[in-house]
Amino acid sequence: MNRYITLFFLLCLGYMAKSQDEVDALRYSQEGLSGSARFVAMGGAFGALGANASSASHNPAGIVTYTTNEFSGSIGYSNLETQSHYHSSNTLDQNKTLFLPNINYVNATVFDPEQVGDWNRINFGIGYNRLNDYNQDIELHTLQNEHSLSESILNVAQGTYYNELNNFREWLAFDTYLIDTLGDGSSYVSNANFTDKSQRFQSLSSGSKNEFYISFGAAYQNKLFLGATIGFPTINYENSTKITELNEVEDEQGNTQMEGFSYLTNLKTTGSGINLKLGLIYKINPSIRYGFALHTPTYYEMEEQYWTSMSTNLLNQNSAYKAESNLGVFDYGLYTPFKMTNSFSFVIGKKAIVSMDYEFLDYTMAKFNSDFFNLSSGNKAIKSNYQSTSNLKIGSEFRIHPQISLRAGYAKYGSPFNKNLNDASKEYVTMGFGLQVDQYFFDFALVNSTSQEDLYIYDGANSATIKSEKKQILISAGFKF
Repeated sequence: MNRYITLFFLLCLGYMAKSQDEVDALRYSQEGLSGSARFVAMGGAFGALGANASSASHNPAGIVTYTTNEFSGSIGYSNLETQSHYHSSNTLDQNKTLFLPNINYVNATVFDPEQVGDWNRINFGIGYNRLNDYNQDIELHTLQNEHSLSESILNVAQGTYYNELNNFREWLAFDTYLIDTLGDGSSYVSNANFTDKSQRFQSLSSGSKNEFYISFGAAYQNKLFLGATIGFPTINYENSTKITELNEVEDEQGNTQMEGFSYLTNLKTTGSGINLKLGLIYKINPSIRYGFALHTPTYYEMEEQYWTSMSTNLLNQNSAYKAESNLGVFDYGLYTPFKMTNSFSFVIGKKAIVSMDYEFLDYTMAKFNSDFFNLSSGNKAIKSNYQSTSNLKIGSEFRIHPQISLRAGYAKYGSPFNKNLNDASKEYVTMGFGLQVDQYFFDFALVNSTSQEDLYIYDGANSATIKSEKKQILISAGFKF
């Protein structure tokens, strides 16, 4: 009877979904290498070049280098392979996605310098760019006897009265007899004392980070280009996980009362934000260009919906015990780090281009805020676990024919983690080609990216090594007028 009285009060309280932690801040602060096919094929090293559809989200001065109007768009396909090593087991998962990298329009207004003076160009751009991709499937499974989710739940529950247990995990375990009271109402035992257990973890993630923008700028003597972009990024992220443990050894001593259990979590996050990007490009001479860009922190208004469920199978029972949490809804604010970029490019006649971008950003500057909840623990974890880092991008283009260009690039995104807590750095190797006929152009890019990081499926679990390799194809087309 006490179980159902407690559940009634928890439902009435509308228990907060989950506390925000540094994992959320990092997920929504990071960006990948994405954009038009030409931009990506050159490793994203366009900070000192411009005249590309993706410039507005990186160095807005790039739209000022246009001398004609342009409309362009892209389509992309990705195949993400995730190899997971957990205890002595290896698994491989694939996620295939068709996506829209960008749609852009640029209006170039060029004046006669003899009539208007040195400021002889005013350009305007509007469009959409995809900034990051959250689609990934991860699966782990092994046979082991070292630790259990039930142990983690038991340790957290100890010392807490059953009517105060977390409705999203410990209460579910209590309501399905995974744990039960011993003596008073704050001491517990586990009914899943498995010696050898089959453990399985599944994670399905989807969504993306996108930006709608308005960009504008002006040129001075066709040497100095100044631009600004107001960005309106949006975030859509969904994740569901399932942990299953099954007893694999017949228990003759009566230490366990359970055949197995499973725990499911579901998270849906949406967010909308605003930021400002400022940039310049300066032609040092006809061959050398310098670029600089500064991105202010993005401020997001975020909303999360979170719910969980648990089911257990007791020995000699024909039916399972099931329990489900209430729907947790939580609104909060998030500031992501600022970013600063320095760029150089070398234009060798009309035959070749070599370019480089160096980005600096400090992940410790991410910050949660809320008018109703204390999020200081999440902000402290951000300061403790993350660091400043840099991203390096190198690109090249060689024109083999007046209408055909070959491209290649490389990018290395540094690890955001401090004290070697994890890795999560990324490497990109890119290549592609472009074709231009009169005012029409067509670009193609191939991208191969790799990363590695550790994953802990619950407190007390061994780390799982997650190696990801993503192959992408991007096709862009547009026309100038």
